Amino acid sequence: MFSLLLKPEYAQNIIVGVKTSSQFSWYLTERDVWILDIVKYKKLYEKNGFSFDMDFALSLRNNISVVNEKTYRLYLQEYTDNIVPSSELKKLVDHQDYGSTILELRPSLFIDFNQKKLLSLYPELLPFENYVPNNWTGIRDDFTSYIPEEDRYWIFDNINYIDKLFNEKESKGKINLRR
Repeated sequence: MFSLLLKPEYAQNIIVGVKTSSQFSWYLTERDVWILDIVKYKKLYEKNGFSFDMDFALSLRNNISVVNEKTYRLYLQEYTDNIVPSSELKKLVDHQDYGSTILELRPSLFIDFNQKKLLSLYPELLPFENYVPNNWTGIRDDFTSYIPEEDRYWIFDNINYIDKLFNEKESKGKINLRR
């Protein structure tokens, strides 16, 4: 039986699709795992007046400052226990197993180490797309078409179930607010 190390948590523990030369996998991790270029992140952090302990950050990243097409294999070894089969994510959606919002189950990022790109639908203010390695593309855009159909765990009978549930809850909330 499969057991999740973490539960999805809105804007904290996120679901990320990762494509490597050999496969596609979903990861469920803390969000900061996917800041691919920690050097760029550090510069902006310090520019905004905060201190940043690079030694500590690197200790959490297997001493890899930039996760790219050359370093990802070693980096991802640290997160093999965070790989989640699509079937397990589908169960979470189907059973509506989430904390505060169904949006916790929506994938936040897609990273393709072959094509050197990161696409983000992360719902909050951390712009992952700005912290990609040099010579990579980082954009905020819908990445559904890049996900293999069999791994689109949120689709049931050609319906985006996460959006459907979210819209239903929103419309109920609006009705309840008027009472």
